[in-house]
Amino acid sequence: MALDTDLALESYVSERAGKLEGVRTRERFDEAAEFTITEITVESEAAAKRLQKPCGTYITLETEAPLYEYHPNFSARCEAIARELSKVCKGGSTLFVGLGNRRITADSLGPLAADSVFATRHIKRLARELDTSELTETTVISPGVMAQTGAESSEIAAAVCREVRPQQVIVCDALACSQPAHMGHTIQISSAGIAPGSGVDNSRAELSEKYLGVPTVAIGVPTVSRLLFSHEGMSDLLITPKPIDKLAAQAGTLISAAVNIYLHPSLSAEDIASLIM
Repeated sequence: MALDTDLALESYVSERAGKLEGVRTRERFDEAAEFTITEITVESEAAAKRLQKPCGTYITLETEAPLYEYHPNFSARCEAIARELSKVCKGGSTLFVGLGNRRITADSLGPLAADSVFATRHIKRLARELDTSELTETTVISPGVMAQTGAESSEIAAAVCREVRPQQVIVCDALACSQPAHMGHTIQISSAGIAPGSGVDNSRAELSEKYLGVPTVAIGVPTVSRLLFSHEGMSDLLITPKPIDKLAAQAGTLISAAVNIYLHPSLSAEDIASLIM
């Protein structure tokens, strides 16, 4: 059984025979962050159907050094991710949604990232005596999964959108890949939102502009892949990197820091760290 990868880069490479019409690509290298950055823009419905990815922009940041290991240029990496986010985000008041189940390590990226995204909506609304002009109004939720709440994550996010009326949504979730080498080495940013669980045959209702009513950007890291084999009636297994706990924690820290830099560019990393409860 083939894995429906969440990575547009993998879909593009597997489908490419010469130049694929309706798709634009651009690749560059960020020396400070040591990221190879590939931007894939799916422009036509025909290309979207072939790649099985909605029309939109998909930015992939790849690194040789695993994301779960110490990197001396952590700040440069955060800033690089923040810059790529700014290219696909529309700006304005923001709802950050950390998708996933924190009780399952490979699915805990979203909740772990949400823990460290600086929520400011209450500050801007209640602390009228403070100058909060440099803060982007931000609401943060981690809706859990349907087995825990009885509701789709998208339903909860849509309800919050109706109440707080953000101008954009940023969704963070663990991803699936078809190439094990991409686990823990890749970050994907998508302007097309996300369908949680689509890469592991457990697709839930999508979180996208079409469903939520506001521009929706997704960011995530592949934490699982499918190993195909035949042994005693089993045909495949979902696999994760051995240090999956470190990957989830470190990738969550990296993404939350990048989101904070993007949303509140006037604040230093030290400022944000002191403000997160």
